[in-house]
Amino acid sequence: MSAQGKRVVVVGAGVGGLAAAARLARQGFDVQVFEKTHGPGGRCNQLQVDGFTWDVGPTIVLMPEVFEETFRALGRRIEDYLTLVRCDPNYRVHFRDGSDVTFTSELCTMGRELERVEPGSFQRYLAFMAQGREQYRISLDHFVGRNFNGVSDYFSPGVLARIFKARAHRRMYADVSRYFQDDRLRAAMTFQTMYLGVSPFESPAVYGLLPFTELGVGIWFPKGGLYAIPLALERLAREEGVTLHYGQAVERILTEGGRTTGVRLAGGEEVSADAVLCNADLPYAYEKLLDPKDAPFKRGEKLRFTSSGYMLYLGMKKKVPGLLHHNVMFGRDYAGSFDDIFQRFRVPEDPSFYVNVPTRTDPSLAPEGKDSLYVLVPVPHQHPGMDWKVEGPKVRAKVFQRLAELGYPDLEADIEVERVFTPDDWAGTYNLARGSAFGLAQNFFQIGPFRPANVDPHVKNLFFVGASTQPGTGLPTVLISARLVTERLTAWAQKQGVALSPRAGVPAVEVAA
Repeated sequence: MSAQGKRVVVVGAGVGGLAAAARLARQGFDVQVFEKTHGPGGRCNQLQVDGFTWDVGPTIVLMPEVFEETFRALGRRIEDYLTLVRCDPNYRVHFRDGSDVTFTSELCTMGRELERVEPGSFQRYLAFMAQGREQYRISLDHFVGRNFNGVSDYFSPGVLARIFKARAHRRMYADVSRYFQDDRLRAAMTFQTMYLGVSPFESPAVYGLLPFTELGVGIWFPKGGLYAIPLALERLAREEGVTLHYGQAVERILTEGGRTTGVRLAGGEEVSADAVLCNADLPYAYEKLLDPKDAPFKRGEKLRFTSSGYMLYLGMKKKVPGLLHHNVMFGRDYAGSFDDIFQRFRVPEDPSFYVNVPTRTDPSLAPEGKDSLYVLVPVPHQHPGMDWKVEGPKVRAKVFQRLAELGYPDLEADIEVERVFTPDDWAGTYNLARGSAFGLAQNFFQIGPFRPANVDPHVKNLFFVGASTQPGTGLPTVLISARLVTERLTAWAQKQGVALSPRAGVPAVEVAA
């Protein structure tokens, strides 16, 4: 241990790694971050070509209160770092029968849209939103927002009561079907689980909080795109004294005698540390960065992974009228498509997909008079039967065929710039195990204490932050992950007798007994 016991190495400069690094530095740790790419963000990255700009991964901000808390905990105001713009309407959903519904947080307009599809549904929608609000608060205050020390914590009488109240023991699609009879509305109120890369037919009904956050709290977009978030966190980290090393891949997390001693970089240099915080995808870290003798990962083969995404980043020669910022196109067989993706590991015959047009909110993301389009097709993660050199062109053709049917026959001809990203790219570029774009799945037995912990059970000074550890995937949850692992690491340091000196202006992290 170093003289002061405060030296922390963070592996990866994703959103979780940067947020945790800033928090740890604020608490008095000496923090260094090593990132294999040449900038911050991880999968929350940015692509720029010939004046067109696209977010690589996430495209929406939900739960803005979580983002605000991150900045407030560091003595800052979020508005001094990010300009968040509310998207209204939220998005338009197109169904295979030619109908569509525009979703908005404005209740009267939303009521007219719902009644047009299913008469009498608006009152049930209000009840659904009320349940979603309860699920949101229970989840944020009692599940997602706390560290669990084991399964016994989870199944205490108080926690069990909240599990049932939040309907975490039920399936999302079946639960939503209590409120809506029309299959189109059932699909429109459940597809949000794909923000987490999981099927609504398998995910806990507690994720009813997702449509509530969209429609009750709003969908937000940072000026400059989602990449503005890691840029803001990078700025925060530097202001707190964090040292960032870009283009420096970590080859190995060094372990000896039940503890980590630091990391070895790809060039062979070893960097010593009193603790290591790994922001690399957790399954990848156990497979590639850690010695299985010192840090065995017994659950590895039993874990379930999220879906991946086939991505098209399109720079258009001209504006594309009629598309909102967010657009969802459903295929014919809603339930069957999830079986294809998660059970049969194949691309659905008629895939659903999402089209994002960020220039609707921020025109600076494309040259004047042009549009940037982002297309995400949910597809299986890497699988032996999937060859993306073969499958990719097929998926692309289906996307443009569907868009032509929706009234955009010239879209393909109007492309000026095109870039493609497949599950192979998610795996190779961002070290995501199996190319799973969202990390580990969040079914009932991979949430709470069942999810891989944010501290290794064998290597006590090795910690994790990010989408595949507790509490889960998605930008807000990853920011919460940064807070929770800061609590863990601070508690560990205090047990080691390390004297921390938090910077003035922010209270020390409260460590639960």
